[in-house]
Amino acid sequence: MLGTVQIIALAFTISFVVLLGWGLRRGSRLKLHPWCDQPPMVSVLVAARNEEVNLPACLASLAAQDYPVDRCEFLIIDDGSTDRTGEIIREWAAREARFRLLRLEDTPVRMMGPKKRALAAGLCECRGEIVMITDADCTVQPGWVSLMTAHFTPEVSAVCGPAIYTTGSGFYPRLAGFEGLVNNVINSAVIGLGGAFSCSGSNFAYRLKAFINVGGFDAGEKSISGDDDLLLQRFRRAGLKIRFCFKPEGRILTAPPPESKAYWSRKRRHLSAGRRYALHWIILAAVVYLGFLSNVILGVLTLAGLHSSAGFLVGWAAFSLAVVMVFHYGLKLFQESGWYHWSIPAAILVPLWFVLLHPLTLLTSPTWKGRGLSSAKSKVAA
Repeated sequence: MLGTVQIIALAFTISFVVLLGWGLRRGSRLKLHPWCDQPPMVSVLVAARNEEVNLPACLASLAAQDYPVDRCEFLIIDDGSTDRTGEIIREWAAREARFRLLRLEDTPVRMMGPKKRALAAGLCECRGEIVMITDADCTVQPGWVSLMTAHFTPEVSAVCGPAIYTTGSGFYPRLAGFEGLVNNVINSAVIGLGGAFSCSGSNFAYRLKAFINVGGFDAGEKSISGDDDLLLQRFRRAGLKIRFCFKPEGRILTAPPPESKAYWSRKRRHLSAGRRYALHWIILAAVVYLGFLSNVILGVLTLAGLHSSAGFLVGWAAFSLAVVMVFHYGLKLFQESGWYHWSIPAAILVPLWFVLLHPLTLLTSPTWKGRGLSSAKSKVAA
């Protein structure tokens, strides 16, 4: 019985992985839409809290954008910082007209997650037709704004881009870097298929009108995360078209979590929105989980001498091979290389990893920058 469940569930999962490969091919071949006349007004939003160390590099990379200076603004939200973050933003705003400071007073009571609250305040103040989001600990390429906006054909409402972790030493920085590439491959493939699963909130662009039309963030759903994946899925449920930027010039760079505590804090925050995903993704996750769980159980029973057949290993091997092939096809499209020493063991161990990790989506919401959720409004000061 357990073997039958494993075969059915893994066959479904392998089919989905192969379908992701087709989504990568389809999504990467879509043409850009260079602006022949006046380019759209773009507002870049950055939520920053106690980022005096990382923020200067982020702002310098924004200042180097090649997009027309009169068609772009950088709105930096100081989210109740207690260090020099606000002072750094003021210095940039004083010497560069594209930069604006929005001071958000910190309060212990909130209607939504802190980052979503900061971005919502910025969205109320921005002037752009297209809004682009990145984080204070990220740097962007000089052509980032130009390339991302070139994906906005008239019918496109949102564009997602890759987030790449800079090379770090140690196990957890490398693990985060590898998982980041896996996420880029999966997210771009699903978008290439015409769906919406998730995206990086540090490289996300959308039309302000689309954000307003879908009702903004999920203020009443008590999720500390979701400024990226839940919003993306809201766009898709509304029938809006989404694209993914594969080109290296559209990537953002960010430092990986340096040690285990930072890694697991970020992982838990990212997974916490999973229980609020669209129903079809929850059903898919349940089927995949069932297949992986049966794999793990059969493996444990075989090692314990309680299961005589090793036939389940054929399905496991087929799944691992499909994962490795699709992953490296995705890396080729992103112009990344290597990672074989990570991808092959990871593809073999992913059933065990998924079985152990997935329950984290059922835990209570974590904190962001030391803050969680509660239930009142906060004040904005320009």
